[in-house]
Amino acid sequence: MKNYISFDIGGTGIKYGILDQDGSILKKFSISSEARKIGGPGIISKIVEITNELKKEYTLSGIGISCAGMIDSKNGSVLFADEHLIPNFTGMKIKEKVESETGLLCEIENDVNCAGLGELWLGSDSDVELVSMLTIGTGIGACLIKNGKLITGNTMCAGEIGKTQIPAGRFEDIASSYAMTSKLERELGLPKESLNGKIVFEEIEKGNEIYIKAVDEMIENLAIGISNLCFTFNPGIVILGGGIMAQEEYFRPRLEKSMKKYLPEAIYSGTQLRFAKLKNDAGMIGALRNFLNKNE
Repeated sequence: MKNYISFDIGGTGIKYGILDQDGSILKKFSISSEARKIGGPGIISKIVEITNELKKEYTLSGIGISCAGMIDSKNGSVLFADEHLIPNFTGMKIKEKVESETGLLCEIENDVNCAGLGELWLGSDSDVELVSMLTIGTGIGACLIKNGKLITGNTMCAGEIGKTQIPAGRFEDIASSYAMTSKLERELGLPKESLNGKIVFEEIEKGNEIYIKAVDEMIENLAIGISNLCFTFNPGIVILGGGIMAQEEYFRPRLEKSMKKYLPEAIYSGTQLRFAKLKNDAGMIGALRNFLNKNE
């Protein structure tokens, strides 16, 4: 049984672990990325250092990396990353640097793409030909998977649905969980970033109509964006991830009711909504699946 090291790089943290070839996590860790302090070069130096240290304990057959930003997965470089999230990351040749400094093969892919691959592999296995995954958090990311393989697009940027426009504005600016909590903070005069999904649903359980209205508005905007995705690609399954999507019992019936308004029966009845099962491990597991897809 071969073992691999898998990383999931975000703007605030790095999750990583030792996984076997079946995707089972043997050991996992989490550290601060210190992204704003050390930038992209510092993060990749951390990955090299961690890998070389763990090579002393494990026989590793490769490195999978799930990473925020627009990623050129063929060449293993960062096409674009928001400077305020990870400075000096755009243009970095991650694959080349990591391979030369660890002596191991490395594959890198966008974090949402990896989450989708992970969920389809171990969380939501299906023989449906076309699957999409959306992660709803600070923004909205999406990926498209056909027959188990990512659809990356002409310049490796397919699936950036969060940047698309719907009548009320840019999709992720009106339908993400961050957009919802930010709007509530403004309306209630609360400090910025004082609310999160947990607090919001605690208020909903108390019957707080202000919070109920805010989440229902988010759901309506989500339904419009997801319906547009369904019109464009007609996926058989749409997987929803992100911390707030743990509230499946609340979201599912409301989303399905709203989507039914926007989709004809031929599309609506052929689209399954699923909620992510792998939680915070999806990126790591998907990074390994991406590595195996390219090196099997």
